[in-house]
Amino acid sequence: MQSTIGAQTPAVRTFQLPFVVRFFQVFESLGVLMMLALVILVTSIITPNFFTPTNLTNLVITASITAVVGFGMTVAIAMGGFDLSVGSVQALTAIIAAFLLPLGGIPGAVIGTLIAGLIVGIINGTVISKLRVPAFVATLGMMGIARGVALLITDGQSLLIVGYTDYAWLNNGRILGIPVPLIITLITLVACYLLLQQTPFGRHVCAVGGNVQAAIASGINVDRITILTFGLVGMTAALSGVMLSAKLLMVNGTLGVGFELQAIAISVLGGTSLTGGSGNLPGTFVAALLLAAISSALNILKVPPIYQYMALGLLLIFALVLDTLRRQIVTSVVMRGR
Repeated sequence: MQSTIGAQTPAVRTFQLPFVVRFFQVFESLGVLMMLALVILVTSIITPNFFTPTNLTNLVITASITAVVGFGMTVAIAMGGFDLSVGSVQALTAIIAAFLLPLGGIPGAVIGTLIAGLIVGIINGTVISKLRVPAFVATLGMMGIARGVALLITDGQSLLIVGYTDYAWLNNGRILGIPVPLIITLITLVACYLLLQQTPFGRHVCAVGGNVQAAIASGINVDRITILTFGLVGMTAALSGVMLSAKLLMVNGTLGVGFELQAIAISVLGGTSLTGGSGNLPGTFVAALLLAAISSALNILKVPPIYQYMALGLLLIFALVLDTLRRQIVTSVVMRGR
């Protein structure tokens, strides 16, 4: 007589995330957008000069220049690194664009500038990956080198871009009523989003940021991913340099001072954790709009620039605190659920 032994399936314990965790998840997705709406609403009530077509266009252009660099920074942070040289690279590439205009016209200037940014980024990535220099140190050094070269080329003077009205179209032009800088930014956003979310490269970037040792064990070429990632950051910094020079029609070696802080701030505020492993590119764009809206509001209210730097610092701290709290709460919930 045969007996059948049935193995009992162990009961799977399920638990729901507490309200506070769900709140942080929703806030990560919609919080920056709600903050942007609140800033626009409050400032429009305080001063009618804020919600005007001219000011909103200027706001979008300013946000676009910042967001383009933020997209590259978001990818770098998703990989577990960051680039402190983007402000200096923006200044250097803006100057390169100005020098290339008489030689290759607008297409040649744009392409040459992007290549220059790519080269700088590849140098950063190579120093980090091959020489094992921490990203903080390597990009901090490049920040000084690029700034020095920019000042050396211009001899510490401002150079005007004259005779190239078509170049200014990259800043004040419109296509179907949409500002060209916004179109450039949206194209860059879509390209970076698809690259990060839909390609093996993007999956490898997140894998390296999540656990570099596990990435190495799974056969991912971490050095190649690092070099390509910082090359991408260099290209986005160069693109913002082109956009900035088209806006100002003037370049000098002091452009982009402190720009790296803005790029990191909008990345983190947009929902990208400094611990790496994932990146929120749409959130970065909305955070750039928020930063530009706050800056515009403070300018209209005639608040001294020093307080604008303070506001940026407070926003960055606020974003970091939220990210830390979210990770601590999720970790504690997961540990209790085991």
